[in-house]
Amino acid sequence: MVMDFLEGVFIFVGLDHEQLLPLSDKLIRRSFRRGEVIFHQYEPGDQMYIVKEGQVKISIMSSGGLEKDIALLHPGECFGEMALLDGSNRSATATSLGDSEMMSLFRFDFLHFMGEHPEVAYEINGLLVKRLRIANEMVGDVVFLDVPTRVAKQLLALAATYSGNLSEAGHIVVPIGQEELARLVGASRETVSRALASYRRMGVLTTANRRITITDLPRLKGMTDF
Repeated sequence: MVMDFLEGVFIFVGLDHEQLLPLSDKLIRRSFRRGEVIFHQYEPGDQMYIVKEGQVKISIMSSGGLEKDIALLHPGECFGEMALLDGSNRSATATSLGDSEMMSLFRFDFLHFMGEHPEVAYEINGLLVKRLRIANEMVGDVVFLDVPTRVAKQLLALAATYSGNLSEAGHIVVPIGQEELARLVGASRETVSRALASYRRMGVLTTANRRITITDLPRLKGMTDF
């Protein structure tokens, strides 16, 4: 089971069964409850994590106590590797969104394995570049886009993730509440709620029970054309 899981993890995609076998003995299985913090921003980091089951949100906190979600992670995705690479403290907080299961790997074992398999270092580098591009895009969105457009853009990204999660009518169901969406967008809940209400009136989506059902994906996409 562990080996089957590892072979599907993005950063290990270039490795075969035999290459991954030594790593399976180093991984530690850990379970978290809904809302449980996996690690806090600014604390020292000695482990990286891979999502096995459930979801994890990555967020940053301002000095004034404002929270901004910057990523939602799903099975097969890793996090916490930055602190292992440069020995610095955590740059963000990781929180389990529901009951979840992680596989963790200590810094020594991670660096040793990466040294033996340079292709993993290549994939990690690609992952970090992708995250940097996403961060740059977030900054641009906050500066140049209004909240309704940012909401539409974020919902399109979530729709791609949950494309297999369909309602009886075949519409995409995104399991997220308005508060969580507001933190991803970087706006107040009230402003995001007004944007969603506008999209509901247009027939683009419906909302109920912490779920957003996208009923007109092409029209939602049109809201981001500029």
